Amino acid sequence: MDDEVAVAATTRVAQVFDLHALKAFAPDKRVRKMLFKTEQLWSEIACYEPGQSTVMHTHPREEEAIFVLEGTANMNIAGEEVVVPGGSVVKFPSNVPHDVRNLRNERCVIMFIKANPKILRGVSDG
Repeated sequence: MDDEVAVAATTRVAQVFDLHALKAFAPDKRVRKMLFKTEQLWSEIACYEPGQSTVMHTHPREEEAIFVLEGTANMNIAGEEVVVPGGSVVKFPSNVPHDVRNLRNERCVIMFIKANPKILRGVSDG
């Protein structure tokens, strides 16, 4: 994987990510940057030029939320076509097939967060 890892400002106990400063685009494919990844939770941003996309895929264990930060994302989620404008979030459970496509003539930036619900449930049960 040739995706980048983002650098965050760090406080004593937190990381702060400037998502606008982290945006990056390439003419040949979407650009992804890992924000953070732990056992329970991880997040990335993905930047799409017009016409770029992420192929249909699933996450067998993780629930996912996709925030459209800029532009408009077209998504096929379990066979249903969904248009997600900037400022919106889409949340779906594990094992749901989905893709992300930028069909507009403007750039699109998304941030996604994935959580492993089994690990989170295990932590809260203990």
